[in-house]
Amino acid sequence: MRVSTSMIYDFGRTAMQRQTADFMNTQLQLASGRRVLKPSDDPVSSARALEVSQSKNVNAQFMENLGYARDALRLVEGTMASVTEGITYVRTRAVESGNDTLSQPELDSLAADLRAQYEQLRALANTRDGEGQYLFSGYAINDEPFVGDLTAPATTYAGDAGVRRIQVSSSREIPVSAPGDQVFGDGVTGLFADLRTFIDRLESGAFNATDVDNAITAMDGALDMVLRERASVGSRLGELDAIENVSADFDLQYAETLSRLQDLDYTEAISRFSKQQTLLEAAQQSYVRVTGLSLFDLLR
Repeated sequence: MRVSTSMIYDFGRTAMQRQTADFMNTQLQLASGRRVLKPSDDPVSSARALEVSQSKNVNAQFMENLGYARDALRLVEGTMASVTEGITYVRTRAVESGNDTLSQPELDSLAADLRAQYEQLRALANTRDGEGQYLFSGYAINDEPFVGDLTAPATTYAGDAGVRRIQVSSSREIPVSAPGDQVFGDGVTGLFADLRTFIDRLESGAFNATDVDNAITAMDGALDMVLRERASVGSRLGELDAIENVSADFDLQYAETLSRLQDLDYTEAISRFSKQQTLLEAAQQSYVRVTGLSLFDLLR
């Protein structure tokens, strides 16, 4: 077969284009740090990397949700801690009220102090989070849970029994709220009803030892309700720590898998880059020399 001048040119140009493409691909690999730049480079690794990336993104969302859940539970726990202090204070005052030497004006002064404490506890029961949603209203996040101050006939619970949850793993939704009636009672019974009764008895002019015992017993019951919920919240916070550790391990495993599937071996790539550069330069020089040949060079 006769080899024409155009075939020589085409062969040389095709070789240089192929070597240039390989050289530029290695340059991109070195610049990006990635071995697989497009799916066709390694279809199997690309498909697996896509699957792992999706799992890693889902896990990242769960880790973000863990933060939201922890913030919500810490706010609930902190509020309950303040409620615990308030109830303990009321109980202390109930014990003090058992002093037989207290006059009616002194009992009235004690009642005035407890009225202020009542409103403080009701304010805590109506605490909102950073988004303006009520902590203890169940699903009715925009409705004030405990309605009615001491000027009203009663303080009633206006929320519902819903418990808000946040997905923190593929298999776990963590409760991040507590319905107010489980913490404070429903208004008809519970902390606010008992505290109202205590205040009324102090101001009645007929306060007696039975009222003292009833008030102390009532505050003990209120404390039990709050402490039970606080213990539950504390347990959930501990569970979040455990889930976070597992999620962090998953995230590390996903990152290591992606690195193995996609990342570049710099030692091998640099060696290949040097070799390709040498070959490309040689091909360019050869092409210049071949295309520069002429019959007239042989006639000199």
